[in-house]
Amino acid sequence: MSKTSVLLSLKNCNYYSILNMHIKNFHLFIGIVVFSLMLSACSKSDDPNVDPGPKPYEVPKAPEQGSIVDRTVLVYVVADNSLSNFATSDLQEISEAIRTMDANLYKNNNLLIFYDQKSESLKPRLFRYIKTGEVKTSEIDPNKKELVIGVQEENIMEYPGEVTSTEPSIIKEVMDKSFSTFPAKSYGFVYWSHGDGWLPGIYQNVAALRSLSPLKWMGIDSNNSSDRNALTYKTGITELAEVLKGAPKKLEFLLLDACFMISMETAYELKDCTNYLIGSPTETPGPGAPYTQVVPAMFASSQAAAKVGEIYFNFYENKFNPDVTNSNSNWTGGVSITVLDCTKLRGLATVTRANLSSQPLDFVTLRSKVFDYDKRNSSSHVGYFDMQGLMEQILTPTGYVEWLTAYQSALTFWKTTPKNYSSIVNLFSMEGAKGVSHYIPSANGSTVQRDEDYRSTTWFQDAGFESIGW
Repeated sequence: MSKTSVLLSLKNCNYYSILNMHIKNFHLFIGIVVFSLMLSACSKSDDPNVDPGPKPYEVPKAPEQGSIVDRTVLVYVVADNSLSNFATSDLQEISEAIRTMDANLYKNNNLLIFYDQKSESLKPRLFRYIKTGEVKTSEIDPNKKELVIGVQEENIMEYPGEVTSTEPSIIKEVMDKSFSTFPAKSYGFVYWSHGDGWLPGIYQNVAALRSLSPLKWMGIDSNNSSDRNALTYKTGITELAEVLKGAPKKLEFLLLDACFMISMETAYELKDCTNYLIGSPTETPGPGAPYTQVVPAMFASSQAAAKVGEIYFNFYENKFNPDVTNSNSNWTGGVSITVLDCTKLRGLATVTRANLSSQPLDFVTLRSKVFDYDKRNSSSHVGYFDMQGLMEQILTPTGYVEWLTAYQSALTFWKTTPKNYSSIVNLFSMEGAKGVSHYIPSANGSTVQRDEDYRSTTWFQDAGFESIGW
């Protein structure tokens, strides 16, 4: 073989070897690319079961009408009365709560508002706040953009003119519309207005408006009248209970954001329509619940009622200052908040009945010994006496221990600041208060109208007070 042939042979050999090596690397390269693509295809970001989260400029979407969410809460605001300005502030707080709400919480729950207020220019309506968004230049870095979240009202239903929002038929209509349009696995309800516990209201033209008696009440609708002495209409507690029983499911919680609503007589009337009752045994702060903080707690998957009660209390405890003049714009006068487990109240009635004694009682002395949450003057004073303090006075020591166990089982949450504020006496000590009020008649067998009304309450009958001559 010639030198030329040998060199050519070697050159050819090297060429094919090199070519063969390149082909092998090419196959390796293709393999790596394919494998990478396979890994990419299996990544979590493309897993349909994993939420990738919102895009930088994506506004979280509110639940669509008809879609089933975790919880729907209806805030029923009866503000056609002297509380109208407070309602405006509380709606602003609710708006802020929705604006800042976590995206996942927002898209899995609904908060609806029925609003009836004093101005004739705004018709009673049912609506919800929904998030909006606008991309703007960042105030911190002019070279960057940011999504600014806002809210706007979405009307669901509007009445053409004035309605009496305390009427059971209106409450039912609003509730049915809310819960059928926005179905959920669980429901909550907030009744926002004036209140006066189990006490019957005073009505004109009652026959045209009410069928049940006595009319234990909350809420005031003055039908746009500016006259404080004008005809006003109230919601009977017994009637409210009947309406709320018509919810698709038993309410998870019922917040009565009004004065004096945590009386045992009221709670017992409502026990079959809600698992938990939240409110105060005495006068509530004018500004009401701190809704910016409270609203997210309403959608907690567990113990929502206790969390709402705790947040409500903590907000005012942090502001409590007896050395500062209390005002509606700077409420430093404290608060008392109670959460009752209504599923335990029937058992409490049974234990109460079993331990009542028929021994004669001096009602005047009894009233003087038991803490009274009601600091109003004689013309408007009802007497909301502390239930635990009452039972300690009228039960035997053994009976009281048994009763106290059942009572504490029903008391999910109860806290008070050392003093509370009354519009009549300003700050007053809460020493002796335990969280739930109870009526004490003016005399044994009294025929005074208020005592007669008290005897018609379901609690009075089921707990056995009739048997001891009350």
